[in-house]
Amino acid sequence: MVLVKNLPLLIVLLVAVFAAGLVAQTTGPAAVAPAEPSPAVVIPVEGEINDFTAATFKRRVAAAEAAGAKTIILRLDTPGGVVGSAMDMVETIKSANTRLHTIAYVQRQAYSAGTLISVACQQIDMAPGSMLGDCAPIMLSGSGLADINGANRAKMESPLVAMFEDLATRNGYDLLLVRAFVQYQVVVYGIDGPKGERRYVTPAEWDELRGQGWTLAKDLKNPVDDELTLLTVSDLTAAKLGLSKGTFDSIDALAAARNLKVIDTYEQNLGEGLVAILGGNALRGILGIIFALSIYYVFSKPGTGLAESAAIVSGVILFGVPLLTGYAGWLEMLLILAGVGLIALEIFVVPGFGITGISGIVCLVLGLVLTFVPPAGPALPPGDNSILPQLQQTRDAFKIGLIIVTGGLLAAMALWAWLSRYIDSVPYFNRLVLKTTVGSTPEIGHDAALDVIEASWPSAATTGVAVTDLRPGGIGRFFDPLINDERNIDVISDAGYVEAGRPLVVRGREGSRVIVRGG
Repeated sequence: MVLVKNLPLLIVLLVAVFAAGLVAQTTGPAAVAPAEPSPAVVIPVEGEINDFTAATFKRRVAAAEAAGAKTIILRLDTPGGVVGSAMDMVETIKSANTRLHTIAYVQRQAYSAGTLISVACQQIDMAPGSMLGDCAPIMLSGSGLADINGANRAKMESPLVAMFEDLATRNGYDLLLVRAFVQYQVVVYGIDGPKGERRYVTPAEWDELRGQGWTLAKDLKNPVDDELTLLTVSDLTAAKLGLSKGTFDSIDALAAARNLKVIDTYEQNLGEGLVAILGGNALRGILGIIFALSIYYVFSKPGTGLAESAAIVSGVILFGVPLLTGYAGWLEMLLILAGVGLIALEIFVVPGFGITGISGIVCLVLGLVLTFVPPAGPALPPGDNSILPQLQQTRDAFKIGLIIVTGGLLAAMALWAWLSRYIDSVPYFNRLVLKTTVGSTPEIGHDAALDVIEASWPSAATTGVAVTDLRPGGIGRFFDPLINDERNIDVISDAGYVEAGRPLVVRGREGSRVIVRGG
């Protein structure tokens, strides 16, 4: 009876529960809003890696973090470069990994030091057709590639192998694969297990696992790397090996796939582009010609101002850029300064041209050539005492530098010979040649009789006056009995600076130079 009396109430309750179930089935779980894209900054790493690249990169990483970026994308297109500079960049990336997410996007190539930088990042993505790998230090012999085995090769490879293994452990890359980037004798097989798992193993490990249901991976070329090659992979192979997380046509496509919002791209600025241009071999060769011509003119006809200015400007650019990029240090600067000093000593102090001048030329050429050579870094075997360059990139750079410097000096000599003959007809430069006399006396011709007289005029003890400041070279005015009037001539003070207007006394002649002293 109680049940019958409460039947309407039960019916109402059942209807309410059924309706609530229908509503729940219709609406489903509450919709989750998509996550906001993470802010990212793109940092290009392009061209040859050097100290300037490393310093610029460090500043850009700091700027990206200050701008609120949570992800840094390194846009890589580099053939490699100086090992020490790349290691500096790796340290910057390792520090950034504690606070930011780092992605290496290989746009075209990331060889050698570029691969090291890529593995330092927590993730690698690649563009279609891009390449990654080939990181071994190579030593050359006089006949080509040296056959280095045993302890010597281990000493050369150990610093790089240790760094690659550390980075692989930190960022989840396969240790054997990253060793294959550096060690050409490493053999790697890609195998699949009975449960679909994949491993990369040595030949000995493969022999052991062969009978346990493991098979060679059918989607890979096996061995993945053999004893005669260095692991170098395209974007497709890198993805199969698990080195690359994906292939994307552009940074924008990568950002969309990774839920990133690119807030800025730190492209090369004007100053960085200027350093790259001024560091080019062709322009450095031209600057070398200008520097050589200017130095020769400063020593032969000092005091004009133009030659001194050209020597300073070309010298600052020629030596300053290698200092910025890490290609020059105290040794190169010391050799160059010693070369210029010895040449000046030969011209102004030591009579004739002998061992002092030759030593100066050798020091100058060697110092200039070494500014083309990158530091070897930690890839050389410890205890190697050879004075000759051992790494392939070092020898190639030395050869290029020698060709450019010697070619520039020969070109400077040829250009000077041409200018000496035709400078009278070259606009502006003809002002550097003193060919007029004081007063109304007509221009003196360059005939044979004048040449004989010029060889002894002005003679010792002749008095005159300084037309310009002598620093120590400049212009003096002396009486010429040939024309019965005064005329100007290039002179050099043997006692340093002489102010314009001061009396001069000829001390003697050294070849074509007239040596004077202020009266």
